[in-house]
Amino acid sequence: MQTMTEEIKDVLRSNVGYLATSSPYGKPNVVPVGLVEPISDDEVLLVDVRFNKTRTNLENNREVALAVSDLSKLQAYQLKGKAEVFASGEMFEKVKEIMAQRAVRKRVLMEKRLEETQDPDLKKKLLERMQKHGKLRAKAAVLVKISEIYSTM
Repeated sequence: MQTMTEEIKDVLRSNVGYLATSSPYGKPNVVPVGLVEPISDDEVLLVDVRFNKTRTNLENNREVALAVSDLSKLQAYQLKGKAEVFASGEMFEKVKEIMAQRAVRKRVLMEKRLEETQDPDLKKKLLERMQKHGKLRAKAAVLVKISEIYSTM
């Protein structure tokens, strides 16, 4: 088992990750994940807000890969491990709390960008995204126990 450095944890927290799963028949599925929170040196917590195929895949095959890049820091990683889904309990409450904390920060950043832009199309998209973002709800927490870490840059 490998452990995450603080550098890896920072890249995970600060960027969109891509979660790869596979059906029992080997059909791959990759989805962007906006909330990736390392909770220990070998565990990452994700939020399920729109996992449809992903959730079905996780119920049948717990093996996952998570890829993340931070081009400004020239860092990229792939983490592999086993996932467990929690639709209630401590992990689910923890992911809802993290989601609420990040929503406040994200809204502040979006409002700042809205004030700064002169592009009417971008303003419209930002307003739409802010409305949708406020309606997102956690369906489940996904805890990934990391077993392998690779630098991909």
